[in-house]
Amino acid sequence: MPKKIDHHTRRLELTEALWRLTRREGWDAISLRKVAAEAGVSMGMVQHYFTTKDEMLRFAIEMISEDVRERIRARVAKLPEPHTPRRLVWTVLSEMIPRPSRRREEVEAANVFVRRFLLSPASAARFARDGAELKQAIKDQIMLARGGIEAGSEAGSEAEAERDAGGLIALFDGLMYEFAAGVLTSETALATLRAQVEFVFGPAEDGELDG
Repeated sequence: MPKKIDHHTRRLELTEALWRLTRREGWDAISLRKVAAEAGVSMGMVQHYFTTKDEMLRFAIEMISEDVRERIRARVAKLPEPHTPRRLVWTVLSEMIPRPSRRREEVEAANVFVRRFLLSPASAARFARDGAELKQAIKDQIMLARGGIEAGSEAGSEAEAERDAGGLIALFDGLMYEFAAGVLTSETALATLRAQVEFVFGPAEDGELDG
């Protein structure tokens, strides 16, 4: 009986080889042939799964993004009930800040993603949609924190929530860019993000924004 091939696992093995090469040589030096050599497989094997290195990068970043989403779900599930809108927004955004001590690939992905992947019009449009969904979720939490959803919001308070959610997203995006460029450490990015969360939602209680 022919051996069953786990295609998902094979793709993951190739992306691990991609990140190892990126650490050693930088993204611009990467080629599918080098990835094949690093993974110890044939060029034809790599081309069976990925036709370009950008296609491989998209898959690699999506895998890291799914890891982040899973961590967010796990952290949210462990929040003490009832959790506050401030704690929920902090949990989601802070978990998205890459930390070198946690996984080196996240730092590399942020760097390459900002410099190459996000500059693609098709990719930028996709992540703009994801950003719009995150902004709406944050806006809902701001309104909930201010009593707008339960009490019935006025146009003014909804506009303010829209503005403040947009401000948080803009700050987060800026922090990610500067982190990827090596201007900020993850610790500085987290401290700056925390200050803005407290500005929008009010001062946190002791331990509320830990983690």
